[in-house]
Amino acid sequence: MPVTENDRGPASSTAHSHGYVRLLRVFFVRVCVVVALGVVLMLAVELFAYKRYEHGGADVLEPAVKLDLVESGSAADREYWKEFDQANKVVYHQYSLWRRAPYQGQMISIDAEGVRRSLHTRCDDKTFTIWTFGDSVMWGAGTTDADTIPSHIAQDYENAGRPVCIVNYAEKGWCNSQEVVALIELLKHAARKPDIVLFYDGGTEAFAAYQSGQADVHSNYGAFKSFLDNYGKTQRAGFSYLEQTNTYRLLRNISARNLFHHNAEASHQEQFDADTLSTDVVENYTKNIAVVDLLAKQYGFRPVFAWYPNLAVGHKELTAYEQQVLRFQDEPFPNLASFYRAVYAKSSEIKTPEFHDLEGLVDDQKDSLYIGLSHMKPEGTRVVADRLFNLLEGKGILSAPAPHPDSVTHSN
Repeated sequence: MPVTENDRGPASSTAHSHGYVRLLRVFFVRVCVVVALGVVLMLAVELFAYKRYEHGGADVLEPAVKLDLVESGSAADREYWKEFDQANKVVYHQYSLWRRAPYQGQMISIDAEGVRRSLHTRCDDKTFTIWTFGDSVMWGAGTTDADTIPSHIAQDYENAGRPVCIVNYAEKGWCNSQEVVALIELLKHAARKPDIVLFYDGGTEAFAAYQSGQADVHSNYGAFKSFLDNYGKTQRAGFSYLEQTNTYRLLRNISARNLFHHNAEASHQEQFDADTLSTDVVENYTKNIAVVDLLAKQYGFRPVFAWYPNLAVGHKELTAYEQQVLRFQDEPFPNLASFYRAVYAKSSEIKTPEFHDLEGLVDDQKDSLYIGLSHMKPEGTRVVADRLFNLLEGKGILSAPAPHPDSVTHSN
């Protein structure tokens, strides 16, 4: 006779219950395993993306530095670039957007205000005072505190028996408009006003315009604009935080390199009118000169503007190393060198007596002076500083100065 439902006893019900429990346990264990594997996979992808993104965000000087270290790097050079990497961090700064974070090393020192140390300078209430502005070239990327342009200028004054106070207000990536804004803020608050204000520019004026396709914008304008335009999203509940992950950034970079993806930034770099844009860059710089002239009359200082030498301009006979550095720029920044030349050519139209074009300053130099397109080794900063010293002393553009005792160069 078949067993009916009514014939099942408590033991049968208990067996079914244990069976369901076993199934639930197995299901739960499998879910945990799947979740754990998923988390491990996500972490692995995130770590991989971090490494790729970290490399992609490397300093633009990195390829040239690595090449130089391979060719002639010493232990001191390696220690310097280690410090440089540690000091290569910026924090928000009112109006001028960013400045270096404070840092104290053996070769690089940055104070609490983000200002790099200059040697051979004496600052008090009576000392003749010079403020310098510019981008990382004036700041001294590639050189120790002792070999920056401001330190060498201060040494020139010291050797001439006329100690001065030189303050290096330059900062990496700054364009001249940021420098003018920083100058205004300093003039409002500094107890000791300057006697001379020196601007040393050229490269970032061209690069920022090349990068964004328009004049009178700061470096990385698009990234700043995108961040602020989307800032509201990050303050609301949602999943916008996922866009800050390394995985998202890696996927975005892969998408940007896809042939079928429209990359607006790369597109404008290829399509902008170099002649029109270079004209706009120089016109903007000329207007900044006019603004600084008005400030000079109000505050009683003398303004001096100079555009620095660049591997892409001038007629220096490039060494094999410098030729390789120039080639390094072609892949990430196509047509940048030709745009530099267009902008520098237009700068000849600046006719004010305060402006000096130094693009041909090192044309007669045979040794390697550059690290990157515009940054220079100590031998190069010495040549530049000697010429700027002549300009500051009102000697104008003279024939090339005699070699400084500390500026003897050696072939790499």
